[in-house]
Amino acid sequence: MGLGAEGFAAGALPPPGLYGLIYYNSYNASQFSGNNGNSMIPGFGVHANTIAPRLVYMTDKTIAGGLLGFYALFPLTTLSVSAGGRHDSRTGLGDSVFAPLLSWHHGNFHWAVAAEVVTPTGAYDKTRLANLGNNYYSFRPMGGFSYLDPNGFDISTKFSYTINTRNNDTDYRSGDYFAADYSIGYHVLPSLAIAVEGYYMQQLTNDKVGDVVVAPDGFKGRVLGVGPGIRYQTKAFSIEGRFIKETMVRNRSDGSSVWLKAVVPF
Repeated sequence: MGLGAEGFAAGALPPPGLYGLIYYNSYNASQFSGNNGNSMIPGFGVHANTIAPRLVYMTDKTIAGGLLGFYALFPLTTLSVSAGGRHDSRTGLGDSVFAPLLSWHHGNFHWAVAAEVVTPTGAYDKTRLANLGNNYYSFRPMGGFSYLDPNGFDISTKFSYTINTRNNDTDYRSGDYFAADYSIGYHVLPSLAIAVEGYYMQQLTNDKVGDVVVAPDGFKGRVLGVGPGIRYQTKAFSIEGRFIKETMVRNRSDGSSVWLKAVVPF
């Protein structure tokens, strides 16, 4: 999922069983910030609404003491993009994600690792402004950590490193990047928590067309997001939401995001 998808209990995976998760994200931006933070593209705007079902299956098998699991995610997006007097919109399936994972638990401490593969299942046309997919594979090793006290703090993070392959239609390779979601929360009730949440992303390698670096700075993206979050949890389900405002943006869209997430065991 995109930046900000995870917050509360990001490193705590459930016990063996099959689980259904549903994410909703609304992202809106009216500026594309360049390397100096100023607006780079006149008339820029992007509006995206995504519903993404995710299936998580936790087995009863262990590897290195960690519980083995698998998940798959299928984003369904309505996307609208404007730039330089042009406008385009599309609706459909985005790039699907598949991963194996391992999770560990020790008292109030929980952690997990996964290896995501992002597959180019979303529609792509190099002549269009709005594309639902990237038209390339990405490989994403990732980890998560949570400290959970049902009568106190919920401190969680999910971190990853994304390795992008080349878009063969354009010969463009987007640079690799580090990203982390974070949540610093507190249970005001055993079933209710509030938090400061957000994300940070920093691109570490250059964008390239063929073997040529794009722009003097390699067009390296960066963003910090921060905002409030809330979560309600029972034994039957959990639901959480957050609003994230972006700042310190470089070489990417500059906007805000609303996330909702629900988890229901089957």
